[in-house]
This record gives sequence, C-alpha cells and structure tokens, in this order.
Amino acid sequence: MKYANFLYNLSLINKKIMTQKTQEILDAIIDAARSELPNNPNLTKEAFHKIKNDVYKGYDIPKPFPSIRILERYDERVAAGEFEEDDVIRRLFRKRGVRSLSGVTVISLLTKFWGCPGKCVYCPTFEGLPKSYIPHEPAVMRAELNKFDPVLQIQNRLRALEVTWHKIEKNDVRIIGGTWSFYPKQYQEDFIKWIYDAFNSYEDMKPHIEKTDYAHDRFASFKLREWFKMYESKTFEEAVERNALTPQRVIGMAIETRPDWITPEEIVRLRRYGVTRVEIGYQTTDDAINELNKRGHGNQESTAATKMLKDAGFKVVAHMMPNLMGATPDGDIESMKECFENQLFRPDELKIYPMMVTDKAELTEIWRNWGFEAYDDETLIDLMCELEMLIPEYVRINRTYRDIPASEILHGSTLSNLRQLVEDKLVEQGRVMTDIRSREIKDKSNNPADAVLRTLKYEASDGIEYFMTYEDPEDRTIFSLLRLRIPSSIVNPNSQQTFEMTTDDAKSQEENRDPDRVLLPSIPDYLPELQWAALIREIHTFGDQMSIGQKGKKFGQHIGFGKKLIAEAERLASEHEWVSKMAVIAGVWVQQYYEKRGYQLEGTYMTKEIS
Repeated sequence: MKYANFLYNLSLINKKIMTQKTQEILDAIIDAARSELPNNPNLTKEAFHKIKNDVYKGYDIPKPFPSIRILERYDERVAAGEFEEDDVIRRLFRKRGVRSLSGVTVISLLTKFWGCPGKCVYCPTFEGLPKSYIPHEPAVMRAELNKFDPVLQIQNRLRALEVTWHKIEKNDVRIIGGTWSFYPKQYQEDFIKWIYDAFNSYEDMKPHIEKTDYAHDRFASFKLREWFKMYESKTFEEAVERNALTPQRVIGMAIETRPDWITPEEIVRLRRYGVTRVEIGYQTTDDAINELNKRGHGNQESTAATKMLKDAGFKVVAHMMPNLMGATPDGDIESMKECFENQLFRPDELKIYPMMVTDKAELTEIWRNWGFEAYDDETLIDLMCELEMLIPEYVRINRTYRDIPASEILHGSTLSNLRQLVEDKLVEQGRVMTDIRSREIKDKSNNPADAVLRTLKYEASDGIEYFMTYEDPEDRTIFSLLRLRIPSSIVNPNSQQTFEMTTDDAKSQEENRDPDRVLLPSIPDYLPELQWAALIREIHTFGDQMSIGQKGKKFGQHIGFGKKLIAEAERLASEHEWVSKMAVIAGVWVQQYYEKRGYQLEGTYMTKEIS
C-alpha cells in the first residue's frame, strides 16, 4: 500500500514538473515571437516556425506542441493582464490561418438526400447520401457525425474555428448536397430558418458545447449537450431579423442547383432565403457531350439560367468537368474557351472537376466494360495548365479537384494536390495566372496605401459588367473588388419577353419551358424593386477578417476600400441613360453597411435613387 501511494505521489510530481516545463516552453515561444515583432512587424508563418524550432532545440521533448496549446497559453496570459492581444500574433498562432484570409468564414452544410431529377451517368448514388456525394469525403463525414442537422453542423464548425482563433462574425454559408431546387419546399424553408437560428443562438449555446474525447475523430471535436434546447424563432422572418443583431451573422449564402431548374419563382424564393450566390453545372459547353453523358440540359438552359441569375444580382459559380465520356483534351480546351469567349456564359467563379469513376454510378459499369478511359496524370496536368490559363481576371477559380479520397476512386486521377502541381508547372513555364484567387492579398505584405483603382468593362449575358478592383500596380495583388452590372433589361429594354408566373412551381417548370425556346423574362415582372436599377452583385475586401465595427489597421478590411468602390459604382451607373437607382444584393449584416451610405431595404435588396 505504501509503495502504491509512493508511485501515485511520484506520478503527481512528474505531472506537475511536465506541466511547468510545458508552460515554460510555451511561454518561451510566445515571448520570442513578441520580441521579434518590433523589428519585424510583417513576421511570416515561416519565420515563426523557425522561432519555434529554435526554442524546441533547447528542450528535450518528443514532438512539437500543437498550435492550439500555444493559443490557449497566449489567451491565459492575455486574460491575466500580462499584455494586450495583438492581431499579428493571432495570425501567426492560429491553425490553418488561410481560412480567414479571404475576409469571411466559409461554413459548408450538407443536406439530406431528397433524390435528384438528373440521370447523369457519372453521378454516384449512395444510400442515405445526396446525389453525387461519396462516403468518407470530409464534408460528408462532418455531416454524418452531426446527423445532417444544420444546427449541429454550424455549432460544431463555429466552435472549432473559434478555439483555433479564427473570427466567426462574418459567415458565408454554402449549402451543398445536389439539386437544391428539387428539394421539398418545406424542407428548404426549415433548413434555412435553422441556419439563421443556429447563428443567432451560438453565444447562448456555446457554454453547452462540450469537447469530445474521441481521439480518432477528425471533425466532430465538439458536441452539444442534448438537454440544451436552442431558442427557435417563431417565424422565418423573425429568424432573419434577429440575425442582424447577433454577433455571428450571415453575410452571404450559396446553393447548388441545375440550370434547368432556375425559374422566376425559384429566384424570388432564393432571395427571400438570403441566397446571394448560385452554383450551377454547365459541365461542358459541348451539347453533344452533355447529351452523351445524360446531363438532361444543354447550353440553352445554362445561358438562360446564367442571365436570369445575373439580372437578379446573384453571383454565378459554374462547374466544368473535363474528361467527360466522349471528350478529348482538345475538346475540353474548346469548351472552356466557349465558356468565356461567348458572352452568354461568362460566370463569375469556376469549379473544375476532372472526371473520376466511383462506385454506384452508371459510368461504373460503362468503365468496367471498357467504355470509358480517363486521362492519365501527365495528360491531365498539361490539360489543366491550358484550362487555367484561359480564365479571365474577373473570375475566381474556387476548386480544381473534387475532394474524394483515393480509396473511393476506381479509375481516374488520385492527385489530391493537382492544383499545386499545375501551378508549379505554370511557374516553371513562366506563365502567370491572373484569376482572382491567384491575386488575393491573403497574408502577403503588399501595402494597401499603394492600391490603385482599376476598372474592366465587359459584356456578359446581354448586360454590361464593370469589374472594379483596388490592386497593387506592381504585381496586381487585389485588396478589394466590386461587381457592377447594368442588366440586360436596361441594355436592351425591348428585347425581353414576359414570363407569367404560376403558383405551382413544378407545373411552371414543366409546362412553361418550351424545349425549343427558353423564355427570358423581364426582371420587373417578378422583382419590381429592380426596375431601372443597376446592380452591385458583389463587394469584397480581402485580407484578414476584422470584427464587425473594428477599425482597420494594416490588413485590408475596414480601411475605406468598400466606400470608395460604391461611390465609383454609383458614378458609372449614373452614366447609363436608363438607370435611375442602385440595387445591392446583400446578406443580413451587409444591409446595415449600406444603410449608412443612403440605401434602404426594398423587397430583398438595398436600393438608392441616383440621378
């Protein structure tokens, strides 16, 4: 018994010594970083890693401490009043800092499976998962661990981001899971309402979110105590109104759908939900290839949906798929050229998903019967180099590879670092990409004081677009951007056709769509607040996310770029004879931003009369 007590006391002493040693090492890292700042105010992650390694060399530890341990110790010392919190230190210490460097927090939510109207040969259908989604995809695993509940998905994600020192006040919500427009309308309504309520109640719920002890769990690091009940708004409108007053706000929202399911009714519903960005799958601009792959629509529907969405102020994200069945590398290049040379397309953002064969798809059996052959890696890398060089400067390439584990890919490339391989090869070739993502400020040290205004005017979807940027004149790094649209109904006021709305969406979808002619409705027929209005479709200042109301210093946000871009947009819009007002598609928090600049809420847009 005495020996057992001795061992127990010895273990406590050793634990106390280890705790003191750990604290000593953490403090040494923190103090070394803080002492370096006066001499190096733009201290980089790489320099900070060197500081950590220099500290570790003086101690005998089996492996470096995780970033979260350094963060926790830093917070303890700030709370104890040893020093004030520093934004530069925050950027250095936090985990995966890139998540905050676009100025917003992206929250992806996966819906339940509700079927799909499409019959695409390449889309897998796994039991219990939305069409096209694969088991063991990170997004799928997070959703399954949270029972596909949007509240749990949001609470989990916010807490995980917050404890790793990411700002969570400006949230860009992305709803994924197939053809949103096909889902039951009541499920849509409830899902969106739960999203707003989850953000609205986060501060109340946070004390009841417990850390799990699952060492194997990569995603669900936190769980909500089951007995705690979130406050639920009585109506959808109440949930939206509350979000304007809560610390965690929805500044933008995106959904995925098919071009042939974009109707005026759908646009009105999406605006009521607060959606500002719509992802649609072109897949290819070769109608024959889309038909061979049983896509169910062609260019006619894709261009009509793109035009309708832009004229309602939405940002359009197109999906393109090289290596579809029947495609060739040369054909894929021509398809991408068409996407940007033909003004009827010209989306704002792009996702490129090279074809890969998975289980549970019609293409699976076609491949097994030698009916499909994917490009080899060398061919794919060369093709992607050519495709990425075709992307204009007004477009952001969001993705170039589907995040599917190699174990789930039966045939096709398993290069999860495809984007990096392609960009490295372009550098070797001396070719420079100019798309938005390649030029964002992120954590670069460009000085915002050097920024100059640059405006690109181009035709798109029968309207006129102004792509305005504040950028560094030397390397064209973007600090801030604005998209201004003069819609087709103003550019060609006599070319629009009237679309008579019905109350039955499904009936409208099937009966009003002529297979030989796509109706292009005049915006005022279903969004009267946009009559004679120029549209601000996007305004975005990049750099480290700043808190709402926080005064900007050196990282880009809150130092006046937005105000200057709005003023210039109003000036450009007023030069068009038929424009009499400005309209802004805006998330809840952004509405308050525009109120300070003379705009008021009209319908679901912020509008302002201009001369």
